[in-house]
Amino acid sequence: MVRTKLDNRIRILIENGVATGHRSMFVIVGDKGKDQVVILHHVLSKATIAARPSVLWCYKKELGFTSHRKKRMKELKKKMRHGRLNVQDDPFELFISSTHIRYCYYAETHKILGSTYGMLVLQDFEAITPNLLARTIETVEGGGVIVLLLRSVSSLKQLYTMTM
Repeated sequence: MVRTKLDNRIRILIENGVATGHRSMFVIVGDKGKDQVVILHHVLSKATIAARPSVLWCYKKELGFTSHRKKRMKELKKKMRHGRLNVQDDPFELFISSTHIRYCYYAETHKILGSTYGMLVLQDFEAITPNLLARTIETVEGGGVIVLLLRSVSSLKQLYTMTM
């Protein structure tokens, strides 16, 4: 993995949000958006004084990776045993296995009401309704981060042509 410098404004926005108790919202366009979630979570955990923030990951149908925690940890330990694990190769694997993540379908968002999370990831933007957006965003604590993952720019065009 090639190391690139993160724009300083992103770090400052997250740190100011944590200090003032305001939520920060990011829209990430592209197929590699899930890899950027790792970086945003790392910046948030550095800015937060308390324990590592928990994550709520909402999606419509397909997650794109396995959410089975025990299965993932078993694969990770097997790679460690054989010496094939390199944290620099795939930080997303390490993030998924070491962070407390609650996966939730959009249809089941009524079950998360009353819970609090440090970070929210909304994956399938095309399926979001205003009610779902409000229901999920209110579970993010003050100073938390909200991430919208858009696959392509066509999703972005749908954003401003959408009738609600």
